[in-house]
Amino acid sequence: MRFMLDQAQTDFGRTVDRMLGAADTPHAVRAWARGEHAPGRAVWGRLAEAGVTGLAVSEAYEGVGPLPVELAVAYVAAGRHAVPGPLAETAAAAVLLAALAEGGTARTVRAAEYWLP
Repeated sequence: MRFMLDQAQTDFGRTVDRMLGAADTPHAVRAWARGEHAPGRAVWGRLAEAGVTGLAVSEAYEGVGPLPVELAVAYVAAGRHAVPGPLAETAAAAVLLAALAEGGTARTVRAAEYWLP
């Protein structure tokens, strides 16, 4: 089987790549390394506006996903630009919390609902 992105996924990846190219991520990375997180958070804000942070989150929790291929496409662009911060951890936490909320015990559901809207 040969895996190929469709046109919408390719266009999305190019859009994220261009957005990050214009976001001065090298400055954000250097600032993050110095402990100054504001520029990195600004980059994260741009990713959120582009919908990247909602790709792993179910629509039931105000996300647009789960869309794992689109998430991978966006994270390839983020990696190419060395976006600082816990991107992978954020997506993993969203998936875990949604799973807990949808099928966990009463205790885990309460814990997940604390973090999800």
